[in-house]
Amino acid sequence: MRISPTSLPGRLALTAFVLALPAVTGCHESSSEDSSTGSSSSSSGSSSSSSGSTTTFPPSQQLTHVFPMQTVAPGQEILGLCRSWTLNNEEDLWVNTVEFQQDQASHHSNFVYVPDTAYTGPDGIWTATSRNYDFYTAVGMGGVLFAQSTQVLSQVQAFPGPSAIRVPAHSRVISDIHLLNITPDTVTGDAQITLDMLPAADVQTKLSAFHMEYDALNIPAHSSAKFTATCPVAASVAASTGSPFGLQLYYAMPHYHTFATGFLASILGGPKAGLSLIDVGALDGETRGVPYDPPIDMTGADGFTFSCQYTNNGTYDVVWGFGGEEMCELFGFAAATPFFQASVGTGTAEGASGTVQLFGGNCSTTVFAASP
Repeated sequence: MRISPTSLPGRLALTAFVLALPAVTGCHESSSEDSSTGSSSSSSGSSSSSSGSTTTFPPSQQLTHVFPMQTVAPGQEILGLCRSWTLNNEEDLWVNTVEFQQDQASHHSNFVYVPDTAYTGPDGIWTATSRNYDFYTAVGMGGVLFAQSTQVLSQVQAFPGPSAIRVPAHSRVISDIHLLNITPDTVTGDAQITLDMLPAADVQTKLSAFHMEYDALNIPAHSSAKFTATCPVAASVAASTGSPFGLQLYYAMPHYHTFATGFLASILGGPKAGLSLIDVGALDGETRGVPYDPPIDMTGADGFTFSCQYTNNGTYDVVWGFGGEEMCELFGFAAATPFFQASVGTGTAEGASGTVQLFGGNCSTTVFAASP
């Protein structure tokens, strides 16, 4: 990381209202902690809390949890913390919609679900190191629930049709915390998450997440550059599952910062090769998650390709990172696939198109075991 947790260089002004998939590398190093637990409420049943009581979840329930307040000084960045919410659910939950709201300068956060025997301790806010929290370990035990678009105050992640994420009985929800106050004023606020659930009998499609990123970013000073990732994930997924690749795409969201002037994603290979999935320009502070209704059938495809284009008018090279650096990532939810992570670790120069320098790289893919 190239910036201090407590003081940021002048380049930080360039990162205002970034819209992006948060980097999924755990909770980083600690800055502050609040051990209060927050509160939960249910629209149609008993409330859930950290006290160990059991919550009954009737059909079509909406469940909301408010996490503890946090304070962020002007220009301050806080990393290394996590928040947790033990559901105390005796039955599986089928989550169709996640609503997130925050007024605490939340830069980004990834929410996962794990068994409530993992990362034990009081609910609320705690340091990642105190419970040895790691994002990918958590995903291997459970799954991804939600990803916040960077610096967005309110976001809805809704899946089309009778599709949902299965959160098993006896689960705990955890997210990393990354607060970044880009204002001249002290910010005090909280974060809350609402789960809209379907009756199990109504769910026809179980969804799981995927994540891809171009890590080998290096945007030269005083230049424009485009980085393209080629991610042939199909072979790895098929080898892991023992079945032909037949991903059904329900939702996708790009991740990049304010140096970016555009993001493209499309299908790689197969009968729908080149079909555009996302084509968006520079950031405007709005959520850019895309639901696909009907879902896109990627049977026979090789995977995905995506690219980010940037303009760097500064005097320093911009690399992958937090704060005043950049990212280029694609996150989504799909059916007929386990969670997979693909990344470009090494890129190569591929010439230029006019004044835009071109770079590219192939993804390596890791497939996680599918949950029941």
